[in-house]
This record gives sequence, C-alpha cells and structure tokens, in this order.
Amino acid sequence: MTSSIFRCLTLCALWAALLAGSAVAQLGAVRGRVCDEQGSPVPNATIVLQGRDASVRLTTTSGADGGYAFEGLAGRDYLVEVEASGFARATRRVTVGDAADITLRIEGVADTVVVTAAGAPQAVDEVSKAVTVIDRQEILDRNEFALYEILRVAPGIQILNNGGPGAFTQLRTRGLRPDATAILYDGLRFRDASTTQGDATSFMSNLNFADFGRVEFLRGSGSSLYGTNAVGGVVNIVSNSGGGPTTGSLQLEGGGLGMFRGRFQLQGGLGGRFSYSFATTHLNVTQGVNGWTPTRSTGVQGTLRYDFTPNISLTGRVNASDDFVALQISPATTGIPAANFPSTGVIPARFLPADQVRRLIAGAPAAQIAWGDTTIIPNRQDPDNRRTSDFAMGAVIFSHAINPVVGYRVAWQRVHTARVFQNGPGGFGFQPTTSNFLNYIGDIDTVDARVNLQPTRWLAFTAGYEFEREAYFDRQDNRLPDPLRRVDVQTSISQNAHAGYFQAQFRLLDDRLQLALSGRSQGFRLNRPTFLATGTANAYANVQLKAPPTAYTGDISASYFVAASKTKLRAHIGNAYRAPALYERFGGGFFSNPATGLVNFTPYGDPFLAPDHYNSFDAGIDQYLFRDRLQIGLTGFYTRVIQITAFDSSGVLNPR
Repeated sequence: MTSSIFRCLTLCALWAALLAGSAVAQLGAVRGRVCDEQGSPVPNATIVLQGRDASVRLTTTSGADGGYAFEGLAGRDYLVEVEASGFARATRRVTVGDAADITLRIEGVADTVVVTAAGAPQAVDEVSKAVTVIDRQEILDRNEFALYEILRVAPGIQILNNGGPGAFTQLRTRGLRPDATAILYDGLRFRDASTTQGDATSFMSNLNFADFGRVEFLRGSGSSLYGTNAVGGVVNIVSNSGGGPTTGSLQLEGGGLGMFRGRFQLQGGLGGRFSYSFATTHLNVTQGVNGWTPTRSTGVQGTLRYDFTPNISLTGRVNASDDFVALQISPATTGIPAANFPSTGVIPARFLPADQVRRLIAGAPAAQIAWGDTTIIPNRQDPDNRRTSDFAMGAVIFSHAINPVVGYRVAWQRVHTARVFQNGPGGFGFQPTTSNFLNYIGDIDTVDARVNLQPTRWLAFTAGYEFEREAYFDRQDNRLPDPLRRVDVQTSISQNAHAGYFQAQFRLLDDRLQLALSGRSQGFRLNRPTFLATGTANAYANVQLKAPPTAYTGDISASYFVAASKTKLRAHIGNAYRAPALYERFGGGFFSNPATGLVNFTPYGDPFLAPDHYNSFDAGIDQYLFRDRLQIGLTGFYTRVIQITAFDSSGVLNPR
C-alpha cells in the first residue's frame, strides 16, 4: 500500500515540476482602497490576503486615504479579508493586476474566510459543506473560556459536561460517539494517543481559550482531508497569526464557584515580514459546582511567522497546558432503602437532595438520612482522588508559492500528552487501601507534505502524503506494601501510519457552482508491544503481526449560489473512518495473585482491528436576508454506521 502511495505522489511531483517549468514566475500586485458606503476612505483597516492554496497569507493596514497594496505576488487568484472597527468584516475574491477596492458596511452578517471545508481558503458563498464559523470577536464578546463553551451555540453538536470547569467533557456531533469528532489546530490533528479511543476527549475540558483566531466547525464526513476521527464533524482551531501594529490586552475576572481567570495577549509585527502573537491564560476554581471540585489550568499559545518573500513563509506554533482537577465519587445507590426501587419496569432517577448529600459526607449514618423517594446518590467528594495532566504541541509549517500554477507546503507537528491519576483510601464506597498511581503518556509525530496545482482559474488540485508515528505508554502501580499483592507494570505500544490524499476543486458558472472531489488511503504498520512486569508473560508475544486493513475514504460536495436572492444550495456525501487506538489493538489489564505472588495479564485488544467505517449524506440551504443582517440555514443529514469498535466482556459480541 505504501509503495502505491509513493508512486502516485511521484507522478504528482513530476506533473508539478513540468507545470512549474512551463509557467513563467511573473510577479504581480494587488492594490485597492477601503471605503465606507458613502465612499469615504477607511484608514487603519486590517487587510489579510490569502492564497487559494493556503501557501500565502499576508497582512497590511490601509493608509489615510484607505489605500493598500500587496507587491511581489506569484499567484493568480486570492481572497482578501478586511476588518475595521465599527464595520462588518468583508471578504472579496481578487485577481492579480485588477483593482481591488472594497466597501465596508456598518451592519450585516460579517463575511469570513473558511479554510476547514476544503483545507484551503474559501469565501463563505463558495463553501459546499455545512460549516459554522465563530470568530475571535464573538468569542471575546461572549467571554468564553473553553473550547466546549465556544461550541455550545453551534448547531449539530451536543456538549456533555460532568460537573463544571475541569470536569470530564464530551463533544458529540450528529448523535455519534465522542471519538467521531476530530479536533484540529490549523488543520493538523490534536488527539491523545494514550486514551482508550485515541481521540481528544481526555483533554476536552482543558482546551481553554487564550489566543484563538477563530473556530470553524465542519459538520459531516471529513476523513478524506483530515484522516481518522473526522466522521461526524471537524473542529478546527485557527491560530491568531498576529501582524500589524503592536497591541496587547489584559483580562482579570472572578465570580461564583470560587472562580478566578486571567488572560494576557500580545500581538504585532516587525518590518512587514515578521508577525507574532502570544497569549497565556490561567483558570483557578477553588470550589466548583458542588463545593468540592477545585480545578486549575494554566495554558500558553503562541505563533511566529516570517515571510522571506511574499510567496515564501515559515510559521511556528506552540500550545501547552498544565492542569489539575479533583475527582468525585461516581453516583451510587449504596444505603438507599430497597423499598425505593420498583420490582419491575424502569427505575426513575430521583437524586438525593443536596442537604442530605452533605450530611452523608459529614459522616451521618444511613439510618439518619431523609431518603424520601431517592433512587440515586449524586457525585460526592473523594478527598484524595485527583487527576493531573498536561499537553504540549508544537508545529512548523513551510509554504512556497512557486508561480501562479504550482505551490507546496510541508508541515511537522508533535503532540505530547500526559495524565496521572492518584486515588487514596479516603472517601465512600470501594477505595484502595493505599494511594495508587496510574500514568498515561502519548506522543504523536505528524509530517504532512502537499503540492497545490492551479492549471486554470476554475480548477485547483491538491495531492499530499502524510506520515504519522504514535506511541503509547502507561504505568500502573497499586503501591500495596504486601509484595504478594503489589502490581507495578509498564506497557509501551507504537505504530506508524502512511496516507496519501487528493482533492480537486472546480469553480464553474462565474463561481456560482462549486464542486469538490477528494479521496484518501491510509495504511498502518504495527510494532510489537513491550511489557515490564514481574512473573507475567506478554500475551501478544506469539501473535503473528500483519498490517491491519487499509482505510479508504472518498468525498463529494457541491453548492450553487443564486446571487439575485442570495441563496445557496449545497449537498455533501462521503464515507469516513476512525483508526483503532493503540489501546484497542494491544491494551490489557493486570492483577496480582496473592496465592502465588505473580502478576496475571488479561489482553483486551485485537491487533487486527479494522478501522470503524461510516457513510453520511447531508443537504441544505443557506439564505441571507435584509441586506445580510439575517442568515438562515437548514440542513438535513443521514449517517450510517457500517462498522464500529466496542469493548465487551459479556461474551455476547463476536470480535470476529
């Protein structure tokens, strides 16, 4: 499979070389004026010019006469995005050499550039998929502190939070499992290789806002562009690239739940070539929803970009967070009178009142609790149960627009995740006799190289190769003093993945008709896991490893924009996949046999798992009314689960 990918990419590279050699790299310029609806110039407006293949992103400001210019451009078509205080954001398609005057309106729905739907910049009326964009200003106006709060207003998504800031949080898109939503930073995947499903859920409560440029939410299949987990939807966090005059902000706030939050942000540019943006945030909740769930989170986000020329750039990005949260005892029924539970039928969920929960925590016996008709005790304090976690992510992206026909981009990203769980003997119900220790570490390195071709104005073609190396490590130590009951084991697992992908975009009928066709093939290479434990064998040692099944995905979307009525019709069909996590392939559990003092191992995984497969279709209409003051969107969708991975210990499910 890997050799086939390389052959296809070699052909694309040869084609690109021929086109690059035949195209004359004549440099051009985009010039224009920014005015209001009365024709008066708008000075100090921020103008961002983006190449159609995402290889060029330049920023400038308008002068006193509203004029601006971008010189030395090798491309043909660009998107210009203009933003000024007191005006709605405007977006316009421009061609090198043509006048690019832009009129800003005081009111209306802000235009924006969308990159997630096609993996490259598009104007809103060109997008042929269901996408919601939440820009930086909206995030600031709503004063949101976390990604899941930012997304709460988006259609098609369900947010499940188990207890306020820092608590376990899930995103469910279009009714699918949490692992069916991909989280991206600037188009590159963020996920935890050490979690059960290999997705981003374990860190969803810690993805706090510090310096996002905007958040784009694509609904529907996206695996052909973004790979694993892009099934029900894709959340793409677009970094703030900075640029322009140096500006900064400081935010301090406090409130209920013992909450304090601080955020500092600085951005600017130097000499028209170097741009930067940096932010740090700290969230401290001393009490939490029920008074005993404190959490702390400190994060940093930063972006540096240097433009060697208007067509060659190098970008670096870092994101990191260090977090703590006190965990609770799960809901239970222990102590509730048996008469409260019906002998047949469904048991209604009736929670014990908060004042009685506090009496239980204070040590009151069950006989002194006013149970009433209670059927469940909600979460309670566990004084010595906690989770500490951190993640660090860095990326370097090199982009080069060679000429109006050919450009390329090479990106590298590393994601490091670590989680530690510690639980002691304190608390209610079953508790360990001493403080135990669980440590999970994941590392993912990704290299993505793509060639962008635009042989004509109406066709843009992208072909790329992606290499991903992921590693899983865990340590489980129950720290029991009795050597016959002590369990201290370590597990290391790794695999490599190779993928080839392509996309063709067609702009027809004066850009009113947009068509997009994309595909992806991803194969996997497994490495044998290693276990360090006393007196137990590696249950996977004698398994004859072979390459798991390859994942193939395809995607087609189309839209038609009726300019007279400002109506857009769109449809999107495709299939998607989720690659099994390393734990699903090689996971296991350990326990000590007190009679022998040996550690026994039980395998949970299946090394030969095939990827989860889904088919999906959606269609919709977007309508702009009252001079773009009102936008209405309607989407219908259907998702079919072809194959899905699940853990089962009942023996009912057949793993084959």
